[in-house]
Amino acid sequence: MTALYAQPDHRVVETLLPGITETWLPPAAAAERFEAVPGLVPVAVRPTGGVGRGLLYVADLGTHPFREWQFMYTLDHLARAGLVGERFVTDLSVLDQPGVGRDGLDPQGLILHVSRCGSTLLSKALARLDDTVMITQGGPLQRGFWAAQCDDWRDDLLSDPATPARLRTLVRLMTRRRRGHERRAFVKFISWNVMVRDTIERAWAGTPTLFLYRDPVEVIASVFKETTAVLEAKGTAQAAFLTGQSAAATETMPDADYLAHCYRGYFKAALDAPMTTPLTFLNYRQMKEPSRFQDVIARGLAHRPTAEQLGAMIAQFDTHSKDDANAQPFQDDDLAKRRSLPEDAVRRIRQICGDLTNRLDVDARNLYPAAAEFSPTAVLSPSDGPML
Repeated sequence: MTALYAQPDHRVVETLLPGITETWLPPAAAAERFEAVPGLVPVAVRPTGGVGRGLLYVADLGTHPFREWQFMYTLDHLARAGLVGERFVTDLSVLDQPGVGRDGLDPQGLILHVSRCGSTLLSKALARLDDTVMITQGGPLQRGFWAAQCDDWRDDLLSDPATPARLRTLVRLMTRRRRGHERRAFVKFISWNVMVRDTIERAWAGTPTLFLYRDPVEVIASVFKETTAVLEAKGTAQAAFLTGQSAAATETMPDADYLAHCYRGYFKAALDAPMTTPLTFLNYRQMKEPSRFQDVIARGLAHRPTAEQLGAMIAQFDTHSKDDANAQPFQDDDLAKRRSLPEDAVRRIRQICGDLTNRLDVDARNLYPAAAEFSPTAVLSPSDGPML
């Protein structure tokens, strides 16, 4: 079965919450329910064709905090336990209703990333604080909202001037103070969302944003052990948007090449951001060092917790970030990942991504700028040992 995070959000929700589509509320009535029920949050968006047209799926998650490693796994946990309350579908234009989302928190910091690069570790650590709302790849932001706003990539995202305002309201609905004492929020987007960084910036101008990245060979090796949402997009208009190649070309590409083209786009989107944007870069190799965590969140996300809070967050480094039971110890597997791909695939990945990771490493916006590490044509560094 395809992982929850790799499927279109509305399909996941229809599976987890059977019957959700049977209750329809007009936008005005939906706005009234949001006002009356603090536990109601958006869980998915279903595009219906046309720019800015879609359905918003809504469910009452009560006071359960977002502690799981992704938003959809929180919903999965609550659905299995029978703890999801009221649920309904409304028109996406509810996001244009006056006052909707006013009880939500604007994010203090935003997290963009290339995938498999420590972003889950960062978000799980932030989520450990009881006064923090951590939205980790929120369901509606997986695909549905963006597809609705650009008519499934038939149009430019910003052709609809309502997109940034709708995005802001959508996130405020997800960051509602459902328990009453939340003080701050952070949002980690799905990896390909770095390609719409300009839209995100328009929604939250001036908000500190951290872009995490990693050697693309290691990322792709990790993806091949599981999967990723962008693989499901091969052969579509979305794939063309992500790679800069034709949809037909992406359909026949080897998966490693396709992912490398995606990641090249991600790296370039981050590097092309205006220098005046509050965007910083962080290589995974620095992210996984607990001793740097305090500095990372201070400079990258403007977050300065107390010593006690910091200790609670750093405890996340001891366990695998995708184990919500916090029982599986973390094991560093960088070298194993680099050795797991065939030599010709590694060479193609290096050639496609070129020197972009080197440029990220030495860029002035990097929290820990360093000497360039990889050659675009290198397969393994001498210290890596022989290819297995």
